[in-house]
Amino acid sequence: MAFESLSLLDFIPALSPEYKNPPWHLREWCALIERAATEPVRGLCACPIRHYKTTTTLHGIVWLLLRDPTRRIILLSHSHQRAQTLGKQLRQLAKAAGIGATKGWDTIDEWRNDAGGGVVVMSAEQSKLGYDCGALFFDDPLDEMGWDDALRREAVDHTITHYTARCMRAGEPGPVLGVASRGHPDDPIGRRLARRSVRWEYVHYGAIIDEGKETERAYAPAVWSLAALKEMRAEMKESDPNERLWFAQLMGDPQPEGANLFGVPSLYTQLPTWGYRVAHGGDFAYTQSATSDWFALVTGRIYGSKLYILDVRRERLDAVMLESSCKSLLSKYGQSPIWSYQSGPEIGLSKLLTQRGVPIGSMLARYNKLVRAQKTIRRWNDGDILVPADESLPWRAGFLHRVSLFRGHEKDQDDEVDALVSLGDAMMGGGHGSVGSIPGGGRSIYQGLLG
Repeated sequence: MAFESLSLLDFIPALSPEYKNPPWHLREWCALIERAATEPVRGLCACPIRHYKTTTTLHGIVWLLLRDPTRRIILLSHSHQRAQTLGKQLRQLAKAAGIGATKGWDTIDEWRNDAGGGVVVMSAEQSKLGYDCGALFFDDPLDEMGWDDALRREAVDHTITHYTARCMRAGEPGPVLGVASRGHPDDPIGRRLARRSVRWEYVHYGAIIDEGKETERAYAPAVWSLAALKEMRAEMKESDPNERLWFAQLMGDPQPEGANLFGVPSLYTQLPTWGYRVAHGGDFAYTQSATSDWFALVTGRIYGSKLYILDVRRERLDAVMLESSCKSLLSKYGQSPIWSYQSGPEIGLSKLLTQRGVPIGSMLARYNKLVRAQKTIRRWNDGDILVPADESLPWRAGFLHRVSLFRGHEKDQDDEVDALVSLGDAMMGGGHGSVGSIPGGGRSIYQGLLG
């Protein structure tokens, strides 16, 4: 059979007759894969569990190789064991399609065909540095053990970002496609949807469509009927009353643990025209592990009792670059201390920055971050902290995404929230720390320093 002439939907049952019908419920995802043959598409798919997302994606990789057997593809999954399982399936499919491994290049982790193209499989914890990557696929890059682990989420995101940057062929960017049954709002799909520098096309399927309406129906009734889905939901709810697993794995709409502390943001379209104070807050999480040592700065103007956020920065920097970033921010928005709750080695770093001409207002962190954040949460929800309405600002979506996820856990990636809390307590009052002998009490620490 001339597989090359078939669409991906028709190719799947033609190559694998055990699938009697094309996966029509995944036609939008198939269309994204087909576009990857000629475009550097950035595509994401959230699909309910047990709906053939992986099978379809593996067939799609073989379909792409049939059209360009010289293409080298990297497939990433959540573990080495899972990656090897996918690698075995891919080799079998490629062999059946006549585009499989050639002698001398036929291993589970890497294989190539006669034209030099092929597939490398890996987990997010492995390195394939130096391997060609003409297209990148990731399939369930996080497992259930990693969903609620902030450091694990960060490490997986870093790996995907790294190989996305490496995905190039003949000087041109290659396609990057990710598919998953979701587990957390901050998973690799959630992070990419929160970014604005590149537009990720998102195909989202929930297991039940129009839930609670007269038009309620199963997304793919031939795969999983509505009655069976409802039975499964009832069974899951007995052990998971908040239904986090149902909304994440079946509906593609993962819910954060507990209720949002920071509510819907208040927005502004233009700044007031009267007098203001420049305000900077920083989080110098410089001594954490390599997967989480983010430095964050929040800058704004205070008009009366309201804070208008102007800029948010979140970067991984060494001490030299951190100094440069701080000075750049002060030069752009105005001189004012960068306030920061600190403890331990961070205090030493702040003293060094102060000696280098960066004014740091150090406040001793006496309580945990959730306690410290309470007044900032109240100000945010009362509308006293405002965010630009301009959605094109590169920092805005990521900042709001991480604010919405804040739960006060010590390992969470909430550096910008910590910086915002420092700014608010120092400049707007109610701090939970001290500067020298001046307590952060009813007045702002800023006012205390002024006497």
